[in-house]
Amino acid sequence: MVCFLSSDLTVRAYEYDLIRELRQKNLGKMKIIVGENIPAELVCDQDVALECPGLADIGDDGAPLVDVVVAQLLAFFRCLREGLRPDSPSEGGIINRVVQSFTLHFPAHKKKRQQ
Repeated sequence: MVCFLSSDLTVRAYEYDLIRELRQKNLGKMKIIVGENIPAELVCDQDVALECPGLADIGDDGAPLVDVVVAQLLAFFRCLREGLRPDSPSEGGIINRVVQSFTLHFPAHKKKRQQ
């Protein structure tokens, strides 16, 4: 499980409760906790704490930029571990990361109405 922590202290209190509940119910093999100043008591032996100094400075509005990078890297390395090819997801080439040629459509210019 991946847990992205808020920099808002009230929101974070709820997130801590949720992470503790996950541990109590023994849900998930491991957690990757992403945030700044991650309390040691939230991290179990098999968990990974990804400390991001300065994350609180950019706040919750800027944090998704960091969160997306973390998620993309996790997905990329998971694909490699599974023997998949992230840049060529389709064996037959039907799906690929390069956009095929396409037609550009432009809005029609409206003529001014004469009164």
